[in-house]
Amino acid sequence: MSVRLKIDQVDCQINGLVTQARVLLSLSGRVHTGIATTPSHPTAWQHVIAEATLEAVRAFVAGQISLTLDSVAEITAGRFPIIVVTMALGSDWSEQFLSGTAPTLEGRYTAVAKAVLHGLNRKVEPVLQAITSEPVAAVPDVRPAI
Repeated sequence: MSVRLKIDQVDCQINGLVTQARVLLSLSGRVHTGIATTPSHPTAWQHVIAEATLEAVRAFVAGQISLTLDSVAEITAGRFPIIVVTMALGSDWSEQFLSGTAPTLEGRYTAVAKAVLHGLNRKVEPVLQAITSEPVAAVPDVRPAI
């Protein structure tokens, strides 16, 4: 059975000179929040949401793999806009470049998070499988506000 992270929430706030995103991911009762901030510019929202998503994934994999954002873009496939994300996944002995895509049907912010997970799902699945076999601690998630 495949083990996949679920997107619970994607928020992005553009406040003048700063753009901040918060992404909540869950898996088998565990919830992790990724937060990222960057100076505002026209495509800052894409990068900051992708980075916040990677930050939440990093919390799940707990340093077992390295995740680095390469690029994020909104492109048109036919008449429809899609988000494309490229990233690097590394371990102690190798590095792979991955890509993920997602349509913007449910919104551009959610599409960025989905594209990140689309690119990572198969590669992080073994780590997530091990996590789901561990018992869940009865500690409530403290979700920081942005």
